[in-house]
Parts: sequence; C-alpha cells; structure tokens
Amino acid sequence: MKPAGSHYRFLLMMLAAAFAISQFAGAEQTTPKATTKPTATADQKSAPAKSATAIGKLSKLWHSDATKHDFRVEVTGDLFRAEWVNIPAAVAKQGAYIRTECRKTGAKWVGSSKINMAFAVPGAPAGKDTKMCSLTVRFEVDSISAEKITGHSEAIKAFDVNACRAEQMKWAEFSWVPKK
Repeated sequence: MKPAGSHYRFLLMMLAAAFAISQFAGAEQTTPKATTKPTATADQKSAPAKSATAIGKLSKLWHSDATKHDFRVEVTGDLFRAEWVNIPAAVAKQGAYIRTECRKTGAKWVGSSKINMAFAVPGAPAGKDTKMCSLTVRFEVDSISAEKITGHSEAIKAFDVNACRAEQMKWAEFSWVPKK
C-alpha cells in the first residue's frame, strides 16, 4: 500500500499533466470556474480526429508513462470514455476512481473527469491522515491514433483537503500510449 501522500502526489501529477505529464500549459487559474482554455497549437488545429474506422481498431488499454497508470479507453461514435484500471487495492476499497467522459466537438472530444481520491491531511494523526475527496475537472482529447492519445485537462495547483476543494487550477498536457 502506498502512503496517502503518494496518492495526493499522483493526483496532482496526473491532473497537472492531464492524468499524465508534468509539462504545464495555459494560464494559471484562481478557481476551477475561472479557468481559461489554452490556445490550440498549430499541430492541434491541423491534427483532425481519426476516422471512425481507425478509432474502432484502437487498443483498449492505454498507459501514462508519467504516472505509471493504465486507463481502459472506449471510443464509440461521438463518445470518448476512459477509466483508471490499475488502482491500488487499498484505495480501490475506499472507492477511489477516475472516470472521464467526452463528446466529439469538431475535431476533438470535450468533457470532464470525475475523480474520487484519498488525499493526505497535513498534520493529521495516524489513522486519520487521509480524506476521500471528489472533484470534477475539464478534460479534452485533441488527437487519437493507434499510437497515441493526447490532450489537456485542468490540473490542481492548490487543494484544500479539509474542504475537498481545488483552490487553484492550471491546464496541463497529457499523452497516453497503448499498454504493451
């Protein structure tokens, strides 16, 4: 079992990297509602979503090298879904999950990730040193191919564990590869 602090670090890293990567993009936010969407790069604008035929042949399991987490991905019609599948047993028993759902909008998928995670409570006594918190962050998939899924999502920059509330958010890029 990993200590709760590592789960908190994972969530920060994952959200800070759209579940994956530690490279940040976009402007800093003061609240999740005040976030601004990052400007699309030339590559994002010119990289249209793959055809339905190509998407139908995608791997079902995808991996984030940054977080070492695996996600079951399903793309059907205009719906993209992803769910964290290699959740450590101890936190899975507490109800931890990450579930993403996006709808096709133009050349990308736009939606959100619902997250329920154990966060470390600073200064709490042993046995009361974690708290389960739920939150929703915006999530966008820019490109899907047989080799890579890329996009960006809101990432937690500052989090109030006692209130289970994100105090500052930032957009972050992510990249997943098929699970080998």
